[in-house]
Amino acid sequence: MRKLTVSRDLKGTAGLCELPVDDILFFESHSTAKEMIILHTRNEVYYTPGTLKYWLEVLKASGEDFEMVDRANLVHLSKIHHIDRFFRIAYFDENKSSKKCTISINNVSKVLKHLARIKNEAET
Repeated sequence: MRKLTVSRDLKGTAGLCELPVDDILFFESHSTAKEMIILHTRNEVYYTPGTLKYWLEVLKASGEDFEMVDRANLVHLSKIHHIDRFFRIAYFDENKSSKKCTISINNVSKVLKHLARIKNEAET
């Protein structure tokens, strides 16, 4: 099981902890601290330095199924539960109040194809 070393707070005052990659729903660019990335799990957020482009390369080279879905979000594709095509939002649970992230109009079809492929693989 791969793990990332992250912090529970933006400034790192909580120290470091290990976060299993499989627990990550998506990475998000921090709006004000450009050198920091927010990692979202089902119930918590964590922080790590870097860029979304860097983390995409690292995760893909490690065989993980993450994709950049818009300028601010890098998504763990296998964790998406469903997509609202009209508003272009990926949900990570069946509940609409669950964690969610936006998808650019150009990437909706790519994400839908991936979800269909996962569904087909599960059925065979």
